[in-house]
Amino acid sequence: MSGLANWVMKKRLNAIIGVMVFGLIPMMFWLAAAILGLVVLRKGVKEGIPVLAWGCLPAFVLWIYQGDATALMVLVDVMLLAYLLRSTMSWSWVLLAGSFLAVISTLLQPLLMADVLNLAVALVQKVLVSEGVEVPDKDLIFNQAVMAVSIFQVVIAVISLFLARKWQAGLYNPGGLRTEFHQLRLPIAFSLALGGMILVGESLGGSFAILSQAAIPALVLPGLALVHGILAKKEIGVVGLIAFYLVGFFVLNVYFANVLVALCVIDSFVNIRSRIQGKASNSSDS
Repeated sequence: MSGLANWVMKKRLNAIIGVMVFGLIPMMFWLAAAILGLVVLRKGVKEGIPVLAWGCLPAFVLWIYQGDATALMVLVDVMLLAYLLRSTMSWSWVLLAGSFLAVISTLLQPLLMADVLNLAVALVQKVLVSEGVEVPDKDLIFNQAVMAVSIFQVVIAVISLFLARKWQAGLYNPGGLRTEFHQLRLPIAFSLALGGMILVGESLGGSFAILSQAAIPALVLPGLALVHGILAKKEIGVVGLIAFYLVGFFVLNVYFANVLVALCVIDSFVNIRSRIQGKASNSSDS
């Protein structure tokens, strides 16, 4: 994909063509969003606005004819998050802002995607009935669908932004994204804010549940970055990462996210990576 990124950055028309083409291909809107993110990260919002405007055309058509505003929402989210990353040079701000975007999105989804959401509710009800399971209230299923779609859109936006940053690093700063990811650590205030969202969401439930659901991904990613950073510091390599993910998915299973959230919060307070010596340091000390 480095070839695509290089071609996109040659001139604005290339970026517009790329965003429009991938925006028209089903399930490829994330790549269109990554192209937009690359333009904003490298050249700024002024250059990104016309790319966004043209890129929104196919997304707008899909919304009008299919009722699915996902591509449109992801493009807008990437535009905002890319601007924030370019301004602050901090992934912590991106993750915190992404959580709030997911919360705001739940207010927009019933207006933008009512038909799609109602179709999803009908399908869920049909499946539950066929399985002989008690069917929850329609409004409850609808609210769950709204939360799931909102979080999905923001997660895809963050993934697209990571891809855009990877392209930017590959073209202009090789290895830059790897270093940023390994050093990703939430400030204490951010961890407290996200932790507070989880507590409020879990305590009050109902429509407040989106607070906890939106905060969890923003805490999980720094937890993953912590593990990646420690393994890189110890020069353990790919084998260690494979073992970590195997244990996480198959042993910890449903508790994997909880462990990562706990690691993220602890790291915010004690900065675990700074207390761990690298392999080179251990060798020189001996």
